[in-house]
Amino acid sequence: MQRGYSWSLIGVIAACGSDGTGSTPIPPDAATTNSYVKSGVAFIVPRLPVLDGLLPFLLNPGSPGAAGIQFGPDPTPGAPPNSYVFAIPFDGNGDGVKETTVTGRGAFSDLPSNAGVGFGGHIDADMQTATGVGDFSGSLDFTFTAAGAALSGSGTFTDAVTGNSTTLTISSGAPLVIKPATGTGSSMANACAYSLNGPVKLDASGPKGSLSSLWTFASNQKAVSVTNATHTANGGTVTNLPNASVVIPCGGGSVSDWVGVFRQHWACLPPEFGQADLTFTVAAASTVSISDDDPPGSGDINVYQATAVDGNAHMIRGFFIGGTAGSTYREDFTWTLAPSGTSVALSSRYVYQQGPSTGSGGLCGGIATRMP
Repeated sequence: MQRGYSWSLIGVIAACGSDGTGSTPIPPDAATTNSYVKSGVAFIVPRLPVLDGLLPFLLNPGSPGAAGIQFGPDPTPGAPPNSYVFAIPFDGNGDGVKETTVTGRGAFSDLPSNAGVGFGGHIDADMQTATGVGDFSGSLDFTFTAAGAALSGSGTFTDAVTGNSTTLTISSGAPLVIKPATGTGSSMANACAYSLNGPVKLDASGPKGSLSSLWTFASNQKAVSVTNATHTANGGTVTNLPNASVVIPCGGGSVSDWVGVFRQHWACLPPEFGQADLTFTVAAASTVSISDDDPPGSGDINVYQATAVDGNAHMIRGFFIGGTAGSTYREDFTWTLAPSGTSVALSSRYVYQQGPSTGSGGLCGGIATRMP
């Protein structure tokens, strides 16, 4: 892929959570509720990059990777300027089947094709799973800043199987800032591929009672601080839980799981799209080498390396230099291998290093499918 950025605005609100219990024993009902929330975050957060890989296709409707995605002007009478409706099918559990759909509408401060620093808006979204596992509904306000995307709003996931309901709330007075994690001091990975900074309020309720807690992310720390955690049993018993420092689990696997050839569909903003064949090989214990033939069969091959995120060999970060002499760009990326090993979600950001466009760039995403 010759270009991108992290765009998971909706997904982050749906995915935060953990037990926040420390090592102190707690009542069984509280432990059950905490365990439910912790298992949910371990499943959802590593899969958020799938949305990153799909969203740039919204503004590249003619590209092969945009198949099944719907995005167009909001037909509602009286809808404000730059309002759109969308439907995005995607593979939420990594088994190769698009069983999940996110639908909604958004009103933006400018044309989405002009998204950059200062761009923002409001989004209302719903997520349904084809298997009836549960539903998510939420709203958020966002603004792209030089430091990342600043988010506020709330969202609720209702689990049809357990009867649990989980609500995340981010105050407009203290927005959550999200940016791609680079592993540097001010951009540590504290939500798998992402570096978050700011407070998030978590409220979970179900057959075993309710749990309320405050999660505070710091972009220079891998662990998340969980405070003000209180469990209220259905009988009214209130238990104050100890403060905790929690590291969000991000999966596992081995870098050898990447080995193979993948056909990539990529899309970028400003709008452009294309294809490439990516050949992955193991370069070292935590490093993979990528041979990028863009477009497929062209012989225009760029070879570069990526390093696995700490604790998750299925998520790699790296960069490459592309473009022509006198107009090169640097593209930094985060790529995530699906649990099934059949596809890769791709997101990145590029910045021109030379020529009249120096300092400017764009955002990209993509999906790559393993070839036989």
